[in-house]
Amino acid sequence: MKTPLRRLGTLAAFAAATSLVLTGCGREDEGDKNVAGITSEPCPDAVNEDNGCIYLGIITDMTGPFSPIGGPMVQGAQAFWKMVNEAGGIGGYDVDVTKYVKDNTYNETTHAQLYQEMEGDILMLAHSMGTAHTNAILEDARDSDIVVLPASLGSNWLFEDGVMHIGTSYCAEGMNMVDYAVDTLGAESVGVVHWPGDYGDDSANGAKIAAEARGIDVFDYTTGQGGADAQTGVISGILQDKPDVVVIATSAVEVGTIIGMTAAQGYQGKFIGAIPSWSGALLGNADLAPALQAMYLHASSIPAWSADTPGHQEMRDYVGDIEPNDWFAVGWAGSHAIKALLEQAIADDKLNRAGVVETLNAMEGVDSKGMLPDGDGHYAGDANENAIRSTLLNVPDASAATGLTQSVEPFVGPTAQDYEFTEACYLMK
Repeated sequence: MKTPLRRLGTLAAFAAATSLVLTGCGREDEGDKNVAGITSEPCPDAVNEDNGCIYLGIITDMTGPFSPIGGPMVQGAQAFWKMVNEAGGIGGYDVDVTKYVKDNTYNETTHAQLYQEMEGDILMLAHSMGTAHTNAILEDARDSDIVVLPASLGSNWLFEDGVMHIGTSYCAEGMNMVDYAVDTLGAESVGVVHWPGDYGDDSANGAKIAAEARGIDVFDYTTGQGGADAQTGVISGILQDKPDVVVIATSAVEVGTIIGMTAAQGYQGKFIGAIPSWSGALLGNADLAPALQAMYLHASSIPAWSADTPGHQEMRDYVGDIEPNDWFAVGWAGSHAIKALLEQAIADDKLNRAGVVETLNAMEGVDSKGMLPDGDGHYAGDANENAIRSTLLNVPDASAATGLTQSVEPFVGPTAQDYEFTEACYLMK
C-alpha cells in the first residue's frame, strides 16, 4: 500500500478545459513556491501569444549508452506538445518541453546537478532517465512537490511517492518472458543475461521468480557494458549450459554481440530481450540480421511505431514523413498521461506543484488512445493492485518501419498474474 503523501508523481488522459484568468486555477502569488514552472507570460517561441506557459523538465541520456532511447523519446514528447499547442494549448497555457532539456550522459552525478539547476523553474520533471539517477533526486523532488516521470521501468516506482510510472515493470516483463518461454517455446531451462543494478537485476529477478514458479532450471549470467571483449564469459557460459531460452536485459550493443557470437558457434536457442535491449540499427548488420530474425523476440508493453491504434495513427498523421522510431512513439505515448494530469489539475483548480501531486494521487486511469497498456495511469489505492502486468512481443522484421513487427498480443503470464508486489524486485537477493 502506498503511504499517504502530500506530493506525488505525474501523467494521465485528458479533457478539454476552459481558458483561465491569471488569478484563477491555482495561480498563486509569485512568491509562493507552488507557482514555480508556471508563468502568465507566453512560452518562448509561443504558438499562442495570449497563453501562459507551463514548463516541463527533461533529463535524459543523449550521448551515453541509452542515447538511442533518450533522444527519440524527447523528440516524441516535443512533437506531441507541439500538436497540443497548435490546437490551442490546455486551459489557457502552452506547454514547453524544450527550454529545460538536459543530457545526463547516463551519469548519476550529472543527473543530480542538472536537476538542481532546473528545479526552481519547472512544474514537473516529465522525463527522468535512469532508475538510480532518478532515485538520487527523488527526495529533493518530493520536498519541492515536483512530480517525476521516470524514463525507466523499475518495479520500485510502484512504491515511491512523487512518481508517475507508466508501462509494465522490468520485473513483471521478466516473469512474462519466462512464462512465454515455458508455455509457448517449451523451455525447460532459461539463461538470464543482465547488467548488475536496478534495470538488469529487476528484469533478472522477475525471470528467476518465474523460473522457480515453473520448476525449470535457470542460469545467471551477469555482465557489464561493452561488445565482444566484455561478453566473453557470457558467450562461453551460454555455449556450455545450452539453456533453451535466454532472457536478456542489457542494451542493444550487448544483444548484438551475444546473439551474433553464440549463433556463429552453434547455439540454437531463443533470446527474449527486455524493452531497452533493442535498436533497429541491429538489422543493418548483414551478418547479424539472419540470427536476429531466427532467434530474437523483443518484449515491451507499449506497441511499436506501426501499431494499429488511434493514438499511433494520430502520431503518424501529425509528424508526417519522418524517420520512424519506436522510442519516439514511447515519448509521445507517455505525454498523453502528462496531458491528462495537467488538464485534471486545471479542471480542479489545482494547477500548482502541490495541486498536481494531489491530482496524481487521485488518478484512476489514462485514455492514451490505445498507446499505453490497459489500466495504466491508476495511482489511487494499493500499489500491487495498480501494477501493470502485460507484455507484448515483437519480432525483427527488415520490412517493418522500425525493424519490429508485433507477433504476440499483450498477455499476462501465470507468474505475473499471481505475483504480489511488496518491494522492488531488484532489491531481492
